[in-house]
Amino acid sequence: MMLPLSDAHVRLILLNHIAVRLNGNDPAELLAAGIETEQLEHLKELSAGDFHRLAAMREPMIAVTVDGHRLKASLRALALTNEAKALETYFIRHGASWTMMKRLFKVRHKLTLQRRREYGVRRPPGRTPLPDFATRERVWRVWAEISEPDPRVRYYQLHQTFCGLSIEVLADVISEFEKEL
Repeated sequence: MMLPLSDAHVRLILLNHIAVRLNGNDPAELLAAGIETEQLEHLKELSAGDFHRLAAMREPMIAVTVDGHRLKASLRALALTNEAKALETYFIRHGASWTMMKRLFKVRHKLTLQRRREYGVRRPPGRTPLPDFATRERVWRVWAEISEPDPRVRYYQLHQTFCGLSIEVLADVISEFEKEL
């Protein structure tokens, strides 16, 4: 089904797109879209003012089609990108180290520091102390019970259980126990 375009500004943008394609001397797509060779030749001769007047007319019918399958795939890709960005922001806001940000999100050190400043995240200098041994054991047990293979999601889930600890501290605890294995 075709979606008619009635807004003159949108129509003008599309007509300008057609004009650019015409100047590129590749009329194949325009011909496939239903514009005849004679019409293409006539469009080549129009001035900018003519394009404005043509866009303002109710006719010719200008419409677009949307590829539903590609739109669905693109919307899914956008959702994944937004989820990753939200997770990245969550990690910065909850004290992930710059090395962890680099490893899990491919975010450079300078960018991590910049985002910390933007979000108002303050980090004390030096290494953050680890919690008591009983808490570290609980962290390790919860970590072992999380079946999620994605380490970013896994750390997120761990932090949901231990939200009083920074993500950096949780990572340090996990690292400590993994060294003992």
